[in-house]
Amino acid sequence: MTAEHKLPYKGHAIFPQVVLQENGQYAACFTIKAGYDGSGEVRYVRELPTTEFSNEDDAVAYILDFSADWIDQNLI
Repeated sequence: MTAEHKLPYKGHAIFPQVVLQENGQYAACFTIKAGYDGSGEVRYVRELPTTEFSNEDDAVAYILDFSADWIDQNLI
């Protein structure tokens, strides 16, 4: 999943970036920005090192779950 891929959620845009590590695990990195199109301020960034998963689908699921919970608790 590329950084250009964005998912809108409650007035924010989630930019997931799943990174395959040298150890074969997938790291769940992402950025949450204000605005459905992501044109607003950066509200949260998760960079390396981060939580790792054995497959890309689990990493994406974690990103979506974490981001939705974070946005729900930190509304603008």
